[in-house]
Amino acid sequence: MWVRDLWDTFRTISLADVLDIVIIATLLYVVLLWFKRTKAAFVARGVLIFAAVYVIAQQAGMYLTTWMFQGFFAIFVVALVVIFQEELRSFFERLAVWSLRRRWAHPLQPQEVEILVRTAGQFAREHIGALMVLRGRDPLERHLEGGEDLDGKLSEQLLASIFDTHSEGHDGAVVIEGDRVTHFGVHLPLSKEFSRLSGMGTRHAAALGLAERTDALCIVVSEERGVVSLAKDGYIFIVKDLGALEEHIAAFLRDKVPATIQMRWWRDVVRRNAAEKAIAVTIALALWLVFVQGYSPATGVFKVPVDARVVPDGLRVAAIRPANVNVTLKGLKRDLKLLNPLSLRVSADLSRAEEGIQRIEISDSNLRIPGALQLSTVEPPVVELELAKASETSTPLLRFLGLESQKSSQKRPQESPDPSEGKAGPNP
Repeated sequence: MWVRDLWDTFRTISLADVLDIVIIATLLYVVLLWFKRTKAAFVARGVLIFAAVYVIAQQAGMYLTTWMFQGFFAIFVVALVVIFQEELRSFFERLAVWSLRRRWAHPLQPQEVEILVRTAGQFAREHIGALMVLRGRDPLERHLEGGEDLDGKLSEQLLASIFDTHSEGHDGAVVIEGDRVTHFGVHLPLSKEFSRLSGMGTRHAAALGLAERTDALCIVVSEERGVVSLAKDGYIFIVKDLGALEEHIAAFLRDKVPATIQMRWWRDVVRRNAAEKAIAVTIALALWLVFVQGYSPATGVFKVPVDARVVPDGLRVAAIRPANVNVTLKGLKRDLKLLNPLSLRVSADLSRAEEGIQRIEISDSNLRIPGALQLSTVEPPVVELELAKASETSTPLLRFLGLESQKSSQKRPQESPDPSEGKAGPNP
């Protein structure tokens, strides 16, 4: 039954509904990716559990639980804004530029990737500290402090001169956009994830701090240990060799270069983050069914039995014509789906009725309708109840209590005793 109802619902879907579902699914997909790459993933699971309990309580009519959860969510939203204000700001920044691919006139070519790899290898051998940031799609300006604008062509000589210990900007970071070095000597926000920074210095903390807030790729060369590390998507790790470094940079560029440059971008649209996309579409469809289809106006026809109540003493209901009526209710589709037809009942008040045929017009006053549903029509609108005198020995109450035979025996005249019984005879 529910499969047929679901099929009928999707058959009537309009273009506006499709666009509605697509937009909500896209927003949910972005939120899921944000939860995936931040520390808010556990918070998201808790929120989803509470939201599921709230929806179940609301649909089941558990008013106390619904009221308590409404108050909880009002406080929880304020707490989320205070606790995750930095993450929320980063999320809205990502949302603003998510569909706007950054136009790189001259993206990094294989030879320029080799420049970065050879320079990092040379710095590692000579124990020269360096921090190079490859920009992704997220804006970086809000996270950069100090430094100078450069807009120079990427080369080994330029990087070597910037990170020379005699250069004033060697302790800062360089920002690389495409094939240009746009800034040098800039300072980045430091990470507070000290467990991931064990044995690492300030440059590593700065690289991880930026990777936690943006989608940039940070290349760090340790001055003390002479090793190369990468910070990306909130994680930092040491690369085992220059070949692995080149593979990571190439993968980063494939992910961030605009679709006009990547000829196979549509494969990534289908394959990448497939689980998150499926979850987003499923949640969007569920929300549409509950809040859009569930709150759309609808009508339903129900077969409702007719009962008599408050029958006057000495009378009984001999017949009800008809015994059932067809009641049409109107309201929200959600309320009609959740309505239990057995809860519907037509109750005819016969407290002032007399013996004979009583005609009762059915209205809201004698029809019990749960929830926010309203009465539309009743067919037939009038029922007839025939009242007759009740036999004292055959009332339903006596039959139910099993007292009918006792009542009858009390009314039965007693036989006169034999005069000879109970008299004492003369003593012999």
